[in-house]
Amino acid sequence: MNKNIEKLIKISAFFRWVILLAATIVVMYLGYSYLVHDEIRFGSNNGLFQALWVSPDASQTLLLLMLSPLFITFLLGVYWLQRLLAYYQDGLFFSDESMHCYLWLVWLKVVALVIEILQTLGVGYYHKSLFEDTRIDLALDFGNITTILLMLLIVYLLKAARDFEAENKEFV
Repeated sequence: MNKNIEKLIKISAFFRWVILLAATIVVMYLGYSYLVHDEIRFGSNNGLFQALWVSPDASQTLLLLMLSPLFITFLLGVYWLQRLLAYYQDGLFFSDESMHCYLWLVWLKVVALVIEILQTLGVGYYHKSLFEDTRIDLALDFGNITTILLMLLIVYLLKAARDFEAENKEFV
């Protein structure tokens, strides 16, 4: 086997475990913040969310339900990323399975962007129902949009590379 391929396989294995360890640390930190300090540190950059969280009139259960789709997409993203790296670890860089995983990651990124927008609107309207002074700031993160576009470009390049590899094998 080619030394470069062996190196990529080792790097994939290393980063697969780094991703799993990092995700475990993040989940433990979020749990600790919630259970010990009664703070939500996930997807709660919104000042309206924080105001609702500390308000005795607001339902913390409802607020947690509003955050849960974004948290689920985070967990699904970790799952599909480690699965993709597992295929890479097996040397399946251009396989249908690895492409399937990568497409899941792209779609999860799109879904997360939509969920963030809906979450901001939902929290804003909930805040408006309890408080008189509410201003909903819907900010689009162009970094996320750029990331999605780059991921789509990478999908195209991977498919083209896979087709090129298949064409070379047929030629030989």
